[in-house]
Amino acid sequence: MRTHAENLELYLSSGGDPRLAKLHKTSTLQNKSRIVYLLSKLQKIEKITAEEKTVTQEIEIPVKVDPERPKFIGEIMQYPVELHSTYNETESLWFKYCSLKLELNQVPPSEEKLALEIQDKIIDLFKRFDICKKILDHYLLHKHILPTESKRDFKNLTLLQLDQERRNIESLICRRRQTIKKMEEALPEESDPVFNKRMSSVNHKKEQLQELILDQEKIVQLLHN
Repeated sequence: MRTHAENLELYLSSGGDPRLAKLHKTSTLQNKSRIVYLLSKLQKIEKITAEEKTVTQEIEIPVKVDPERPKFIGEIMQYPVELHSTYNETESLWFKYCSLKLELNQVPPSEEKLALEIQDKIIDLFKRFDICKKILDHYLLHKHILPTESKRDFKNLTLLQLDQERRNIESLICRRRQTIKKMEEALPEESDPVFNKRMSSVNHKKEQLQELILDQEKIVQLLHN
C-alpha cells in the first residue's frame, strides 16, 4: 500500500500540477482522498492500481452509516457540560462528512467540476471539525477546557482591516505554536515536583493559541460572506 508521500511523488511524476501537490502535501484524511482522486483523473494513468484502491477503501465511508456516535470522540458523559455543545457539533460534522463522501463516491468521472466542489466542501468542513476534535482531545488528556468560540467582535472592521487582522493573527499563531513546542520539549518528568506547574503554563499558552485560532476562523467566515 502506498503512503501519502508516495502517492504525491507518483502524481507529480505522472504530470500532476505541482501547485496542487504542494497544497495537499500534509498527510490528512482529506488530502489523501484528494490526491488519490487526482491520480485517477490523470490521462497518463489508465487505471487505479490495486494499491491505490486499498488507499481509497481506507478513506471511504460505508454506504450504511452507523447511527451511533463515532467511537473516536468517546461518550458525551466523559466531558463537562461546557463541552457538550462541542461534542454534538463534532458528531454532526462527522456525519456531514460521511454524507458528502458518499455523494462524492457517486459522482461520475466526467463530472470533475462537481467532484472538486464537493471536495472543497469536505476540506472546509474539516477545518472546523479539527478545531472541535482538538478541544475534546485536549480535555481527555489534560482535563483542561480550551475556548470553544471567539469572543471578539470584528463586524465593524472593513474588508481591508479584516484581512490585515487575519495576517496579524496568522503571525501570532505561528509564534505561539513555536513557543508551545519549546515549552513541551522542556517539560520535566511527571514525577518532578515542578511538572504540574510547567504543564499548567503550557495549557495556558494552548488556551491563548486556541483563542487566536477561533478568532482566525471568525475572520475567515466574515471575509467569505
